Amino acid sequence: MFQKIIGYGPSTVVPSVVSFLMIYAYTRLLTPGAFGEFSLVFSAVLTLQTSLFYALPVAVTRFYPEAVALGRRDQFLTECYSLFYALSLSVGLLIAVLAGVAGFSSPPRHSLVLWWLVIPLLVTRSAVALNQAVNRIDDRTWRYNLTECSHAILGLGLSLAFISLLGGTAKTVLLGQIAAAAVCACPNLPAMLSPLRLGVRATDHSSLGRLVRFSLPLIAVDVTVCLLAFSDRFLLGTLGGTQMLGIYAVAYNLVDRPTTLICTAVSTATFPLAVQALQHQGRDAGRIQAGKNGAVLLTLAIPACVGLALTSPYVAAVLVGPDFRAGVAALIPVMCVTALLRGLSVHFIDHAFHLAGSFRPALWVYGPAALAMIVLNALLIPRYGMFGAAWAGLICQAGSVAVGWVVGRRSFPIWLPPREVGKIIIAVVPMALALSAVAFPLNWSGLLQVVCTGAAVFAIGAALLDIGGLRSLGSTMVNSLQRQR
Repeated sequence: MFQKIIGYGPSTVVPSVVSFLMIYAYTRLLTPGAFGEFSLVFSAVLTLQTSLFYALPVAVTRFYPEAVALGRRDQFLTECYSLFYALSLSVGLLIAVLAGVAGFSSPPRHSLVLWWLVIPLLVTRSAVALNQAVNRIDDRTWRYNLTECSHAILGLGLSLAFISLLGGTAKTVLLGQIAAAAVCACPNLPAMLSPLRLGVRATDHSSLGRLVRFSLPLIAVDVTVCLLAFSDRFLLGTLGGTQMLGIYAVAYNLVDRPTTLICTAVSTATFPLAVQALQHQGRDAGRIQAGKNGAVLLTLAIPACVGLALTSPYVAAVLVGPDFRAGVAALIPVMCVTALLRGLSVHFIDHAFHLAGSFRPALWVYGPAALAMIVLNALLIPRYGMFGAAWAGLICQAGSVAVGWVVGRRSFPIWLPPREVGKIIIAVVPMALALSAVAFPLNWSGLLQVVCTGAAVFAIGAALLDIGGLRSLGSTMVNSLQRQR
C-alpha cells in the first residue's frame, strides 16, 4: 500500500510546492482585493465542479473494473463522457443565462467578465478530473503524475505570463488557469471524442441509467458538502469585503492545498484496494482494507496538520506578502484543525457510502452541517470578520465528522485500528514539543530548519513505534537489496 502511495508521490509533492509558489507570487503581484476577487470566482468553480462533476469520476472508479471484466471498457467510457458533455452543456447554459440576466439588468461591470470565465474553467478542470479517474483506475501512475504535475506547473507559469502581459488582476490569473487545464485535457482527447465517433457501438441505456442513478444521490450529497466547504468564502466576500476575503483565502489555500493533496494521494492509491477487496473477497475484506486505508491517511495527515499549525509564523513570514502576513499567521492554526477533520470526513468516512453504493444517508450528515455553516457565518462574520468564518468552519466540520461516523457505520462497517491511531498520536507529541520549544529565524533558512526538525522527530517516533509497519517495511527493503547484491 505504501509503495502505491509513494508511486503517486510526484502528483502530491509537485502540486504542493507549486501551490506555495503561487501564494508567494500572487500575494506580491496582486492586491488583497484582487486576490479576493480571484478566490471568489475560483471558489464558485470548485463548488460547481465538486457538487456537479465529481460524481462521474467516482462512478468511473466504482464501475470501471466491472466494465473491463465484461469486455465493454470503451463503451463504458463513451457513456461516461456522454454524461459529461450533457452536464457541461446544461451547466454552461445556466451560467450563461444568469450572466446575461445580470448584464441586462445592470450596466456591464468588471466583475461580470470574471463570472463569464467560470464556464471554460469549470469545463476544462472537470474534464481533467474525469480523465485522471480513468488513469487512476487503470493504474497508469506515470500518466496520472505527469498530468497532475503539468497542470500545476502550467497553471502557475501561464498565469504569471498573463499577469506580465495584461497586469495583475483576477482575470489574468483565471486565463492562465483555463489555458493550463485545456492543455492537460488534450492527451485524453481520443477518449473524450469517443461519443462522436461513428464506429463506437450504440450506448447501453441500462448501463447509462445505472450511472445516472448512482450519480444523482452523490450530487445531492456533494452540493451540501460544497455549502459546508465554500459558503464561508461567499458570505465573507459579501459581509466582510474582498480584501478580508483575500487574506482569508490565502490562509485557507496554504492549509488546504497541501493537506488535500496528501489526503487525495492516499485515497487515490488505497480506495481502489478497498473496492477490489469488496468485489473479489467480500464485505469483511473490504471493511478490513478500509480500516487500513484510514490508518494510513491519519499517519500522514495528523503530523502534516500539526506541523503546519505550529510553523504558521514561519510560513506566513516567508511565503506571504507583507499585506497578508499578520492575518494569515493567526488563521492557519484554526484552519489546520478544520482541514484534518475535513480530510478524515471526505477521504475516509465518506468511503462508507461509496462502498455501500448509497449516498442518501450522507444527506443526514452534510445537510444539517451546511445549514449550520451558513447560519454561524451569518452570525459571526459581522462581529468577528474572517476569524468568525474560521471558527464557524471548525465547529461545523467537527459536527459533520461525529455525525458522519455514526451514520456511515450504518451503511458500511468502517473502522479504525485503535492501536495504530494511538501510535500516531504518541509519535506526534514529541514533534509538537520540539517545534514549540525551539525558535528559528523567520526566513527561508528558519522555515527549512523547522520543517526538517519536525519531520525528523516524527519519522524517528514513527519508526520506533513501527507505525503502519514502516520499520518492518524498511527491514524488508534492506534485506531485498542485500539479496540482490
